[in-house]
Amino acid sequence: MARTVKIITDPYNPHRQLIRMSWNKYNLYNLLTRTKPQDLSRLSVYQQKWIAKREIRGYHVPYIKERQLIDRHWSPTLPLQQMTRAEKERVPPMQALAFSETERRVDVVVFRSHFAENIFKAKRLVVGGLVRVNGKKCTEPAARLADGDMVTVAPHVIPTLTGEKKSDKPLEFKAVPYMAPWMFIPEYLEVDYDTCSTVFLRSPLPQPDRVEIPSPFPPEWHQLVYGWYARILRQKRLYNKPNEDLMPPIVIEGQTIRLKKKFAEIRRREDKERKAKMHELKEERLKRARLEMDEAERMAAAGAAEQPQA
Repeated sequence: MARTVKIITDPYNPHRQLIRMSWNKYNLYNLLTRTKPQDLSRLSVYQQKWIAKREIRGYHVPYIKERQLIDRHWSPTLPLQQMTRAEKERVPPMQALAFSETERRVDVVVFRSHFAENIFKAKRLVVGGLVRVNGKKCTEPAARLADGDMVTVAPHVIPTLTGEKKSDKPLEFKAVPYMAPWMFIPEYLEVDYDTCSTVFLRSPLPQPDRVEIPSPFPPEWHQLVYGWYARILRQKRLYNKPNEDLMPPIVIEGQTIRLKKKFAEIRRREDKERKAKMHELKEERLKRARLEMDEAERMAAAGAAEQPQA
């Protein structure tokens, strides 16, 4: 089955002015010309959510489809931590951490660590086999990092390092134009530039007076996006909810009966476990029979070899 890829022809289109994870000068121009967020107060709630979703989706992993975002990287449960009452009053809206799961992607960590000049190049590095996770080659940009995982990038592909590729001399740091606005490291990453590696420490957490996930958009916009995707996820769960009228009937001692929903689920689960156990026993018997047949063939072949030739 062929993999569907979302193609972005011009990520820095000046007419759309979508902000990307990139050091590109046109992206910096779009960021500079949008120092003030758009006023959404005169729009309907649906329009506010749609505009906020378009802008923030253009920033967070724009080359995946929304179905992939919801299935892989979206969770209505937000990260929490213990704080005092005074600290809780100074915390920005919790929905600003709605995209915390995307920060666990390998390509996002490569960009956040300044090992690639944009998120698109970070994806190509991962697909090209130039990134390792815990010492093993990783070719899946959407791979989810666990707490404590180490991401290592080949030094010769890092744009800020210059020098001969096969030389024993250490590579030298060279600043790239327009990189200064992005030269910060989130608190949930520990970057070591000597070894070109990064350790993912933890998920982004709520903090007083700040948001740990770097974003050029206000937390109120993230609230709108959270409401947009929470509604889609709720509708998806209701749509995929099993219909009792379509479920197989409950048969006990040859009679079809109708049980309450809770007891019907218990009965179906027990029947499923019973069938799985019977399948395991059948497979075990077949395996034992194959071993006995192989042993009989081996003994027959050995006996034929020992008989003297006429």
